[in-house]
Amino acid sequence: MITLAVCLFSAALLFAQPQKSDESGRKKEFDRIQAEKIAFITSELDLTPEEAQVFWPVYNQCWKEAQESHRKMMMAFAEFRGKKADALSEKELETKVEEYIAASNKANSVLSEWYPKFKKVLPIRKVAKLYQAEEAFQQKMINNLRKHSQPRPPQGH
Repeated sequence: MITLAVCLFSAALLFAQPQKSDESGRKKEFDRIQAEKIAFITSELDLTPEEAQVFWPVYNQCWKEAQESHRKMMMAFAEFRGKKADALSEKELETKVEEYIAASNKANSVLSEWYPKFKKVLPIRKVAKLYQAEEAFQQKMINNLRKHSQPRPPQGH
């Protein structure tokens, strides 16, 4: 789920505002989406101030690990993507694919590794709401991406 969120978030950054190709534009867009996500999750979980104080550091660490795992997975994939694969021996290609699979497995395991930590800081109903909120936010981002990437009808003058 977090891997999907990272992928969607990356896609949103790449496609949401193609005219902003500089780093500061991407950083601003990243910060805007993160703020929107935090507000969305906070609202959906109905966190008390005490819960928020202990939840967000745990969540942020999980998110950081998920992003790092996803980055490693994409770097491993880049090692054999497209024409690069043709230049590798069978053994080298096998090694690169295995590195990609290992990185992918790690990226996908972050959520399950952090589940017990979420349960320590939130009641189980709010942990369940967290997963629901993550899915709902992802769906919201997908819908926004689709809405903004659809061709617009020609405007008559």
